[in-house]
Amino acid sequence: MADRNKQNQNEQSKADTFFSMFDGKFEWFDKIPAQLPTKYIAVLVGIIVLLFAWKTIAVSKVESNMVKKLEHERVLITQQAREYADQQYIKEEERFGQVLSWAVRSELIRNNLDQIDQYLSEIVKMRDTERVVLINEEGQLLVSTDKRLEEAKAAELYPKEILSLQKISVKSDVDGKKILVIPVMGLNKKIATVVVSYNLAKL
Repeated sequence: MADRNKQNQNEQSKADTFFSMFDGKFEWFDKIPAQLPTKYIAVLVGIIVLLFAWKTIAVSKVESNMVKKLEHERVLITQQAREYADQQYIKEEERFGQVLSWAVRSELIRNNLDQIDQYLSEIVKMRDTERVVLINEEGQLLVSTDKRLEEAKAAELYPKEILSLQKISVKSDVDGKKILVIPVMGLNKKIATVVVSYNLAKL
């Protein structure tokens, strides 16, 4: 019995020695202030918040750049489509103007203004056409689909550079109107001008 007690004391002594050594190795852990882990947590939370904010700003910037890029591409494509449409429109208008100038010249040489009035009255029925006028080289309106303008002077309606054009031209914005200017040529010089005014299409 005495031997067993002695053996138990020896084992207890060994256990105490082991734990005293363990405590000695980790004494520095007891010296760490209790508040330090809280500071670490606060710093960690701060870093996470900063990373989240940076990511949000970066994503927002990328999205903004993409929106601007897409808008720029949309505007560019729209502009190119309009330019192409305008080119096709101008070609068709030039063909139309050429035929009209021949018809007007033929009737004007005969001084047949009534027939020209009929031509222009049909043209003004076309979509978006506001009015059509025939102007002689002295700046007088010989024929007008708007009868209120029959006594007006051409200079009151159109800029001088419009009336002096020597070739069929389309002007996209003259006093808020799109106009087709058709010089009517005689054998050696211009004898009159037809001006077709269109209302600008709403976009």
